[in-house]
Amino acid sequence: MTELNTHTRVINVPEVLDVDRENLSRISQILQRRGFRLERVIVLSGNGFTQRCAEVVLAELVGAGSQVTHLQVGAASHETVARLSDQTRFFGADVLVGVGGGRVLDVAKSVARTCGTVLVCVPTSMSHDGIGSPVASLTDRFGHRSSVAAATPAAVIIDLNVIEAAPLTMLRAGVGDLLSNLSAVEDWRLADARGLETYDAYSAMIADGGARMLLSFDGLTQRGAAETIARGLILSGLAMETAGTSRPCSGAEHLISHSLDRLLGSAARLHGEQVALGTLVASTARNAMPLGLRSAYERFGLPSHPADLGLTTGLLIDAVINAPQTRPSRYTILNEIDLSRTSVADLVDRAFHE
Repeated sequence: MTELNTHTRVINVPEVLDVDRENLSRISQILQRRGFRLERVIVLSGNGFTQRCAEVVLAELVGAGSQVTHLQVGAASHETVARLSDQTRFFGADVLVGVGGGRVLDVAKSVARTCGTVLVCVPTSMSHDGIGSPVASLTDRFGHRSSVAAATPAAVIIDLNVIEAAPLTMLRAGVGDLLSNLSAVEDWRLADARGLETYDAYSAMIADGGARMLLSFDGLTQRGAAETIARGLILSGLAMETAGTSRPCSGAEHLISHSLDRLLGSAARLHGEQVALGTLVASTARNAMPLGLRSAYERFGLPSHPADLGLTTGLLIDAVINAPQTRPSRYTILNEIDLSRTSVADLVDRAFHE
């Protein structure tokens, strides 16, 4: 009998994905049903709203018989990760639960990877696609931000009541990050055409499909919008894990956002808002605006001009010119166009006045 030669891939995906209402008060039930050990648990959170959410989780875990320690996350930095990793090892945690937004979850994913601890992510907002991805954004001691490898969560538990209680600006930013997949996959195709990377249609389909789910929605307040955004952002994380790279969800539009981060520093706007501007620029540079994208921007209230974020056109021009330098190894449409100031000024004008 001839043995078939097969090619398969092994990927890490969350064992548990639970999106429902009142999930904060059911966390131990959700996890124990899937065999998670919850004898010793560390809960990481920020302050304010995320701390109040974490307190619900703490009370629920204690009520279920877990020994729990609550630690607060400060800056999303390598220093914070090192400090919390030491505390996690000392406590001997079975499970690390991150309750919060991007900053908290980036730190939680990094601590879990450093310590080899089982990670549960409980997002309190849906502002970006890093929730289920194996990537974290951390700053070094000089304040420079970079993406680093991190743990893929074993469970992602989303409470729709919590997500909907977060400011609409956070949910809107999540839409911006999700719709940017439509641009990112095109840059991945381009890099493949130039022989620089290998395009993976399977991963691209996941990223693209998660974004396209939103194109038929009327806006943030439509019934089911928050859940669809949450599921789409989780799919983005799955696409990155499947591809083994952030390529399905990160192209020129993300480089433009990274460039804005450098120019604005602590005054940078929400990642998803900046990426939304970058998506319009990158799509205009390709002369291929995704069908229905501009109308979706209008329905969701996404920024369609730098002024919508209180930014000047000149600043955005600077960001586009310098964007390729933020990640020189990532080939995008920006590598194929004239980046002189005059040409970029014309590109930006076309992107925001069509």
